[in-house]
Amino acid sequence: MGLSLVIAPSIVIVGILILVFGLYRLRSGEISPRLQAFVAEQDDDVRRWIGLFSAQTRELSGSMTSRLILPFLKRIGNFFGRFTPTNAIENLRQSLYVAGNPIGIGPGEFLGIRLALVLAGLLLAFLFLRRDFDRTNILIAILIPLACYILPILWLRLLVRSHQNKIRKGLPSALDILSVCVDAGLGFDQALQRVSNQWDTRIAAEFGRVVSEMEMGLSRREALRNLSDRLDIIELSSFVAIIIQSEQIGTSIANTLHVQADQMREERRYRAQEKARTIPIKMLFPLAFLIFPAIMAILIGPAIPQLLSLFSSY
Repeated sequence: MGLSLVIAPSIVIVGILILVFGLYRLRSGEISPRLQAFVAEQDDDVRRWIGLFSAQTRELSGSMTSRLILPFLKRIGNFFGRFTPTNAIENLRQSLYVAGNPIGIGPGEFLGIRLALVLAGLLLAFLFLRRDFDRTNILIAILIPLACYILPILWLRLLVRSHQNKIRKGLPSALDILSVCVDAGLGFDQALQRVSNQWDTRIAAEFGRVVSEMEMGLSRREALRNLSDRLDIIELSSFVAIIIQSEQIGTSIANTLHVQADQMREERRYRAQEKARTIPIKMLFPLAFLIFPAIMAILIGPAIPQLLSLFSSY
């Protein structure tokens, strides 16, 4: 009992001394930096693992087409692109840009898709010839690879023509807004920026790119010429040429915009009239091959059994 009365206070005193010494060491700053370094190392490890996890998540994001098929086609296209002339690659890149970069492919992916289609066509042709080596299968075996080679180019040309027609239709309205903005006191650059901010069309996006190029240091003349070269539209090229000429001469840009808007609106009306004149010719083929046979079947069909019975009696 007496020994416990001596040991218990001794343990309490030793604990108090250890606590005081520890607090003094922490206050002196010798242990605190080590604890902070340890915590920082743990935080770095956590950040590293989080970064790896997020990188894996980013790598796994997207569809199978964008992660597997398109890179494979791009490698194939880049390999065969080495043997393709540079001018052809540049023309293909410009066509894809005018077409709005369909499905997000570049020249390499497009060449890879063409090659993959041609190989698939050759495989189908081999299967047809293997089944039966007659004249019909030989003709089909020749036409399938040829169609697989031509169809991507036709598809791209249709997209280019469609986007160019959309730009032609929106150009007069864009010039009207430009002229209104210039009449209101804005400069030509600010008017282009206003059109690009207010509209969600292709021509507005192209005007925004012109403003961005001028902000990057290009002159107005160079930015407008780049716009004309990118889109390759006759009406837009004439508009750019007249704007550059009016800037060189020193005439009013507002008047130039008014005249150009009226002229392009007239040209749009003439194009609509020209398309309207071609409608009867285009309707001739469905009338001759689809509508007239049905009408003749309805009109003459009920009389055919009577005519057959009449002539069979003789």
